[in-house]
Amino acid sequence: MKTNSKITVGILTLIAVLFVSAGSSLMHVEASASSAKTCLDCYNSGVAALLDPTNCETEKTARLVTAKEEISYELVMSNVTNTLNVREEPTTEAQIAGKLYRDCGAVVLERQDGWTKIKSGNLIGWAKDEYLFFGEEAEKEALRVGYSIAVVESDAIRVRAEANTDAKSLGFAAKGESLIVISEVDEAWLCVEYGEEIGYILREHVSEEFLVDQGESMDEITERKMKEEADKKKLVKYYGSMSASEYELLLLSALIYCEAGGESYEGKLAVGAVVCNRVRSASYQDTLQGVIYASGQFTPAMSGKVDRVMASGKIPQSCVDAAVEALGGYTNVGDCLYFRRNNGTREGIVIGNHVFY
Repeated sequence: MKTNSKITVGILTLIAVLFVSAGSSLMHVEASASSAKTCLDCYNSGVAALLDPTNCETEKTARLVTAKEEISYELVMSNVTNTLNVREEPTTEAQIAGKLYRDCGAVVLERQDGWTKIKSGNLIGWAKDEYLFFGEEAEKEALRVGYSIAVVESDAIRVRAEANTDAKSLGFAAKGESLIVISEVDEAWLCVEYGEEIGYILREHVSEEFLVDQGESMDEITERKMKEEADKKKLVKYYGSMSASEYELLLLSALIYCEAGGESYEGKLAVGAVVCNRVRSASYQDTLQGVIYASGQFTPAMSGKVDRVMASGKIPQSCVDAAVEALGGYTNVGDCLYFRRNNGTREGIVIGNHVFY
């Protein structure tokens, strides 16, 4: 997983265009294939190919090809382990305009002599071709790393505990609210993240979008880091240490690995701190097992992945260290009780790919 926070780029269902408007963090406008040129005439910015958020990889790829034929702008994806420096000019001596992270997408503006000028959100600059995926490789990479959201189109929709209109109501999602799609249940229902719970919504009330992440300009990086440092100072707290058995230490370590194995140590610690905050909270069970295995809470625990990791005995030391520190009473996210993948739709403390709140 990436260790940098990024704004989200939308790549919409059916034929669509993707653009950047001043001050906008979510970049998209829907259009039919016949109106794509009209939309392009309205906005002076880049356009990406489209992905359709269904389970059928063949359909997604086919629609990408169709979109590519309709729209001349080409989608590219980063081909790096961590970050790619994007330059102001096509030379390694030029100033850095910003960074494109692993799993990020962009559109091609110009190409010359082994370099490609790209646009990814507010970032515009040159990247070496050897660090980019083009064509079918870019499309496959986007399909691999992207994720789906459901945007509420009705005034408000009910979120159910099960995929059934008679099931318990968990609450409502307002018009315009975005929910992360965990899976597609059937033609009528989607399984989504709803706060700290897993819920189900009717597809007829939402539009579905497939997303990939984008890079950051140097100004955005500087602003983000300054905010993160200020937030950190406010959020570091020490509580009394929590007694835990060897099994409980292993359990928390395994959950941290499943939820944040690819994150920085800070991100791993934050996940452990959230779990321990819940144990301390009167709103949750007062044991690690009770919190971690609570219904509808942590997907890796519900799916059996945590148990498999524990049984394997192969948990990275950094995850164990984070669990030890969290159990020792240290939190770097204050009293936060929840976290989710950061897609730019929820306010909170951003650490790597997660937002804590």
